[in-house]
Amino acid sequence: EVVTEADELPKSAIGGPFALGQAINQGSYVFNFSDLSEDKVDEWIALCKTLGMNQIDFHGGSSFRFGDCLPNPKTYPDGLASLKAVIDKLHAADIAAGLHTYAFFIDKKCPWVTPVPDPRLAKDATLTLAEALNAEGNNVRVTEATDAMSTITGFFVRNSVTLQIDDELITYTGIDKQSPYGFTGCQRGAYGTKAAPHLPGARVHHLKECFGLFVPDPETTLLAEVAAKTAEAFNTCGFDMIYLDALDGEDILGGSENGWHYGSKFVYEIFKRLDRPALMEMSTFHHHLWVVRARLGAWDHPTRSHKKFIDIHSQANEQVRRNFLPGQLGWWAFKTWTGPQGEPTFPDDIEYLMGKCLGTDTGFSLMGIDPSNIGTVAALPRLASIIRRYEDLRYSGKVPDTVKEKLRVIGDEFRLVGSLEEGWHFQPVHYDRHKVTSATGPDRTWKVTNDFAAQPVKFRIEALMGARPYDAPENKTVIDFEAVEFPTRASAANVVSDLTLSREVVKTGGVSGRFTATNSQPTPEGSWTKVETTFDPPLNLSQEQALGLWVHGDGQHEVLNVQLKSPPHLSHGIGDHYIPIDFTGWRYFELVEPEGARHADYQWPYGGTYSIYRESVNFSQVQSLSLWYNNLPPGKPVTCHIGPIKAVPLVPVKLVNPVVTIGGEVISFPITMETGSYLEFFSPDDCKLYGPKGELIQTVTPVGSVPTLGNGDNEVTFACETADGVNPRARVTVISYGEPLPLTAANP
Repeated sequence: EVVTEADELPKSAIGGPFALGQAINQGSYVFNFSDLSEDKVDEWIALCKTLGMNQIDFHGGSSFRFGDCLPNPKTYPDGLASLKAVIDKLHAADIAAGLHTYAFFIDKKCPWVTPVPDPRLAKDATLTLAEALNAEGNNVRVTEATDAMSTITGFFVRNSVTLQIDDELITYTGIDKQSPYGFTGCQRGAYGTKAAPHLPGARVHHLKECFGLFVPDPETTLLAEVAAKTAEAFNTCGFDMIYLDALDGEDILGGSENGWHYGSKFVYEIFKRLDRPALMEMSTFHHHLWVVRARLGAWDHPTRSHKKFIDIHSQANEQVRRNFLPGQLGWWAFKTWTGPQGEPTFPDDIEYLMGKCLGTDTGFSLMGIDPSNIGTVAALPRLASIIRRYEDLRYSGKVPDTVKEKLRVIGDEFRLVGSLEEGWHFQPVHYDRHKVTSATGPDRTWKVTNDFAAQPVKFRIEALMGARPYDAPENKTVIDFEAVEFPTRASAANVVSDLTLSREVVKTGGVSGRFTATNSQPTPEGSWTKVETTFDPPLNLSQEQALGLWVHGDGQHEVLNVQLKSPPHLSHGIGDHYIPIDFTGWRYFELVEPEGARHADYQWPYGGTYSIYRESVNFSQVQSLSLWYNNLPPGKPVTCHIGPIKAVPLVPVKLVNPVVTIGGEVISFPITMETGSYLEFFSPDDCKLYGPKGELIQTVTPVGSVPTLGNGDNEVTFACETADGVNPRARVTVISYGEPLPLTAANP
């Protein structure tokens, strides 16, 4: 009632207070990044049918230009008319189309930039040309100080290296911050503008930039012109949805304190020009956007620890419904093996995602899959079939609420047996993941708890990357505690720590770092402390991406975290590596894969879902190494000694003849597993070895009896042969099934 009666507010029949219950808002979409042309539209329609999805998102940058929304002439030779013809065919197939822009940002090929730059492009500084500049000069001298200027740029960095003088754009590579001030290494006539002479006293504007794009001055009519072009594309082509990506960069328009104002102003400028309601989404959210927003919650896909990421996303979406908006569980991508900083997407990851979508009546979205690769990347058809079965079931409306209630419980997993056509049920399933890092270490034997009835064991074995031995001559010593200082130190309240040198407790080298801490609060939760060193210039560890170190533990179950980070303009990734101190004496550790899921087990004063689960450290520039403690026992001092920390080259590993033992029963596999491959064993007749892209390498015949996974605790041991003195490293996932969920008469 409030929205309806407020004349000043825009009104959407499918947004804000009217968003819940709209079928289109609960749809799922696949991304099109470039080639959805009239010639290929039938292939895209077939792809949607294969996936069971009913929306396609046209992502700008390749399909059309950011800013003026000009369609790519190679794909759409008749411009908006060609794009409209494609969308008409999608509509005939009951598929909705989305216009995915970078909000108000302007591509550098737009007419507002080239050949004559628009004076309404946003600037964050205006200087004065100190001396005449001819058309060939590559140094721009200015009268004002340049100490606040920077050459650091990056996708998320709010900075450009572009100047505008009269009708010319000039880029630079250096800055003279001492008198005479100026910009050096200049490229004249940048972005198709014309190099020209300029007189002393001319105004030298520094353009704003973010995401590699220019920005309109929000106090001019250019902001509305960009909005008008967006609305024109929507109206002319018959789009159904608009995703204003990059709206989270609205702070560049007028500062972070005014971003909400200018971002909302731009959205409203679009909305008032639309000739029909749009399913609108944006990459940020504040209350002025609610009245036109139709769904909320699209996140970028994770790189690692997929299920934990889904849990975090699902919990966040609980807040979405409290805003009376449908949620979203995208944007997802099918991942294959790319190295230790990422994890492949397995069928159970997708099944977990789709189960949460079904349980919460939530759509999702998928990128990186198109008609050209659906049949060529081996893992895709297998994963796509899971999506289709779940989406068919979700749209059918035939899943009882009692089942949905169980599906949406965080952490509970199920497998869909059957399909809508064949009849179906959900079976509880548990995946117990464990990492083995050596042939003889304590982690080769572990406990698995089976909450279901006793059953033949099922499991997956993944062959991980290995590392050279600690004392290999090519290794780099990153931390020699006698030579490196840790000047940055911080602790939680009631935690006191120190890092000193020790010559008494030493494993290798002449000295170790003695890291002590005491927690005086009553619980171990949130009892963190850290010491940090910064490398200037950053270290290039691109050829040595593992860390090797000896740790002398005191067995008090504190957690030691060795953390790597890159400069923030290059990567926001946080490379955590946890060592639980559940041992005494010296033990060697190879730190390879960054942490994901275990981050949520502790309270840290840093984080960010993307930093932990999505982004990766840029090993060509490692800026800092930190040593952290967490989970400190109350009232007891802890002490670890840490030997020199070395950067170690990664190497592929062959796992030869892997063996799994449970309760004295042994099953082995006469195969050689290369790094990135994985073995899935469900029964002696269903055992397959897959390659790094999910391709089937061979069907495997195991040797020995199938171990029984008993109800309760089971001791599991993994063993294999390897060579070259490299530790065999593997991830073993033990799988167990429960009894199917009971269904009601709603099941066909």
